[in-house]
Amino acid sequence: MTNPILEAIRNRRSIIRFETTPIEEEKVQAILEAGRWAPSWLNKQPWRFIVVTDQAIKENLSEFAPTIYTTGVREAPLCIVVSVDPNEDPFHFIEDGAAATQNMALAAYSLGLGSCWIGPFSLKEEKGSPEEKIKNALKIPKTHRVVSLLPIGIPRYFEEKNRKTLSQLVYQNKFGKPR
Repeated sequence: MTNPILEAIRNRRSIIRFETTPIEEEKVQAILEAGRWAPSWLNKQPWRFIVVTDQAIKENLSEFAPTIYTTGVREAPLCIVVSVDPNEDPFHFIEDGAAATQNMALAAYSLGLGSCWIGPFSLKEEKGSPEEKIKNALKIPKTHRVVSLLPIGIPRYFEEKNRKTLSQLVYQNKFGKPR
C-alpha cells in the first residue's frame, strides 16, 4: 500500500549537511503548522518553537550538538528548537514534543527539504548539559525542557538506509512469538 504520508515516512532521512539557500517563508510556516497540529495529551499543546535563522546564534547552538551534527546546524538556513512546558503537561511532555518534532521533520521532507532530529534533552537536567546551555543561549524559561533541535534546509546529499524487517520487530499476542 502506498500514499503520500507512508511515502514520506519511508523516505525521510536524517540530513546532516545542507545547502545554505534560504527557505521560503511559506514553507517555514507550513512546517510550523505541522508541529502545531501534532497530537498531545488532552490536547495540552505544551510546545513552543523557536525559529533560529541568525548565523551567530546557529554557530552558538552548533557547539551544543554532538560533533557529527555541528556542521549541519551551522549550514542549515534555519533551525527550529522545540521546547515544552512540563507544567502544561506533566505526564507526557516529552512525547508531545517528540510528536511535534516528527510532524515538522515529515513536513520538511514533503516540501523537498531535509532535516535532522538532534535530541539535547537531559534526563536528569544536569548542570552544564547541552540542554541547559541551549536554554541559556535562547533565554528559554528554566521551567521548560528542550526536546529537539531541528536544522532544516536543502540536502547536500541523500543517503539510502536499510531497515530491519517486520519479522525482526513484530510479534503476535506475546513478546517473542513470531507473527
